[in-house]
Amino acid sequence: MTGAFMSVDLDTIHAALPSLPDQIRMVVSDMDGTLLTPDKTMTPATLAMAKALQERGIPLCLASARPPAAMIRYIDQLGLTGQNAGFNGGIIFSPDGTATVSRILSPDVLSVVCDMLHVHGIETWFLRQSEWLVLDAASPFVENERRITGLQPHQVADLRQHFDGIGKVMGVSNNYDLLQDVETELSSMLGGEASVRRSSEMLLDITPALANKGEAVRELAAAHGVQPHEVACLGDAHNDLPMFRVAGLTIAMGQAEDDVKAAAQVTTDTNERDGWARAVERYILPRVEKP
Repeated sequence: MTGAFMSVDLDTIHAALPSLPDQIRMVVSDMDGTLLTPDKTMTPATLAMAKALQERGIPLCLASARPPAAMIRYIDQLGLTGQNAGFNGGIIFSPDGTATVSRILSPDVLSVVCDMLHVHGIETWFLRQSEWLVLDAASPFVENERRITGLQPHQVADLRQHFDGIGKVMGVSNNYDLLQDVETELSSMLGGEASVRRSSEMLLDITPALANKGEAVRELAAAHGVQPHEVACLGDAHNDLPMFRVAGLTIAMGQAEDDVKAAAQVTTDTNERDGWARAVERYILPRVEKP
């Protein structure tokens, strides 16, 4: 499966990565582009492999850029009982939505971000744990996000009047090159004050510095008494790279960009072709102790 997706250059890069671990005791997965198909559902094969993990006593945790409210229905469908991470790790929460860790952005960071996104004409959203603030609730981007997540936006006249309790800012644009440039520039401007990562070609996430999926893996693993090197992670986007640097087994989806594939030890099939289920079956279950 891996060879079908990786070029010679990627093979060379992967040769320098750590060898695959002998044992996996926990799985942390991204959602959009990874666990979910393009139509935002989980296939029967995915549900079967998730059940196989649970039957073997392996915790499955979700780590997503989504707010908790947009994750709960999938958590319920999977029957997960442990903690999960929203806002790229900005919120660690229980299946009932109760937050055990909640990080917010400072007003100074929010001011810089607002200025930068405004200058470049990038649509800007603010998110709290249970609130989504937008300037135009009728914009096509908002309509698309509402359809995907099921969340309802709250339109406001001025985002600068709502700096309190913001866990994530999203910059939205179909100018992918511009968004990549802004990601680089904002990262440089903010330094260690915030994490700036694209969660897809058209979405830029700005979260508190420790709100990244690498930190989420550490916190979720600690909650289960597991070491990070005993964790398998699956992802497809740039916001998954921090967890790839922490976990013992790292798996990229087949449709991921080359730099994401290069950061992972192995690459599976796409999210349209049961890549998540295939990865669990091929790479993870053989490394799980039988109960």
